[in-house]
Amino acid sequence: MTVPTYLARRAEPEAKAAERLEGSFGHVLEIPAYGEREDLFATLGSIPSGPGGDVLIVLVLNARADSPAAVHEANEAARRRLASLGARPAPLSEDPPITAWSVPRGRLVLIDRAAPGRFLPEGEGIGLARKIGCDFALSAAAAGRLATRWLHCTDADVLLPNDYFDQTFAVTDDATAAAVYFFGHRFEPDEALGLAGRLYEISLRYGVLGLAWAGSPYAYEAMGSCIAVRPEVYAAMGGFPRVNAREDFEFLNLAARQGAVARLSGAPLELSGRISTRVRVSTGQALGKLVETPRAREAFRLDHPALFAHLAAWLDMLEAAATSGDLGAASGRLPSNSPFFLANLLTDSLERQGAFAAARAALSRSQDPAVRRRLLHTWFDAKRTRRLLDLLRAGGLRPLPWREALREAPFAELSGSVEEDVSALLAHLAALEKGLAATPAGLPRATRPGP
Repeated sequence: MTVPTYLARRAEPEAKAAERLEGSFGHVLEIPAYGEREDLFATLGSIPSGPGGDVLIVLVLNARADSPAAVHEANEAARRRLASLGARPAPLSEDPPITAWSVPRGRLVLIDRAAPGRFLPEGEGIGLARKIGCDFALSAAAAGRLATRWLHCTDADVLLPNDYFDQTFAVTDDATAAAVYFFGHRFEPDEALGLAGRLYEISLRYGVLGLAWAGSPYAYEAMGSCIAVRPEVYAAMGGFPRVNAREDFEFLNLAARQGAVARLSGAPLELSGRISTRVRVSTGQALGKLVETPRAREAFRLDHPALFAHLAAWLDMLEAAATSGDLGAASGRLPSNSPFFLANLLTDSLERQGAFAAARAALSRSQDPAVRRRLLHTWFDAKRTRRLLDLLRAGGLRPLPWREALREAPFAELSGSVEEDVSALLAHLAALEKGLAATPAGLPRATRPGP
């Protein structure tokens, strides 16, 4: 789907208002805000200038009619304070209200979907809010207002580094569909919450390192606060999914099919390590569960390293099948007679997904190994990778106590020893993950799908 087609058929109504925007901008940044107070203004204050010029900030203030009273109160306070930030307000739309202000580093556009008559629909949330903001940004790009080739997304509790826009500005490879920023959490001084935050971040790093070690093209952090995407890719994907949880995971899963996902290695974004119930699946939710009781932290577990070894065996089989065109012959590559490899569990789990039938169908569609590889990995995407790991866990590859998992995981590179200091362990895993930036994730240009 081209940008004009997307804007005509799939964009949210707010996108039309971008045609009335004045000025030109080097960069654009989308931020959804739901019940935010001081964190929102800290985020706005952290937005740096960029090498391309002024920044267009698209802020989507949002809520539903059934949102908690505290959310509505915070949104009203934010609305009043935002009005005092810039000079010369310019109304771009009355329904819903969209207003633009000049601010020190560019232009702030407020899309107000947080008051009676303009609330988000029941059951909607972060996915729709992101789509509204990014659709507006895409429309501005189509109108010739943006010099950038990137649409940036973050959250209203993130502190951006000074080289934020420089990092994507330096990505010149046309094969790159999207980029994910490196990040770190701001840990709370409270001992229990700080430990919970570090354990949770360890689990994120561990999971990505395991996927990368296994050879998955979907080994990246899927966080809405850390995403940038090419405008043409955004349109081809159909925009942000209108889901109220894991919209970032769904989004990057689609982006990775379009081309490479660059893993950026510049200064990290600082994410909040706060407890939150805003979204059903989130860092804030995970921290809340860990903080509820000391036992939850003591019993913290990480995936069994063998989980990733089984995934690696399947991916190796897919690579062999893509090259030869023969799935049956490739199945002979699975380890046998090993007490550490449960071949029956892997094949049973794959059968439950319909993986073998899907792989045979993909192989029958082309004689070109590159096309076959693309077809295989388009079917066996991030969602099906996650499903396979779930089935392997349920079948017996249970998570291990977290220190034991780190000690046994070859991709953790701890040489059999695990430091007692949690902060040091986290720093070690973060350094390993940052090292992945040397190679992109996703499907390379040679095997990317057509338009």
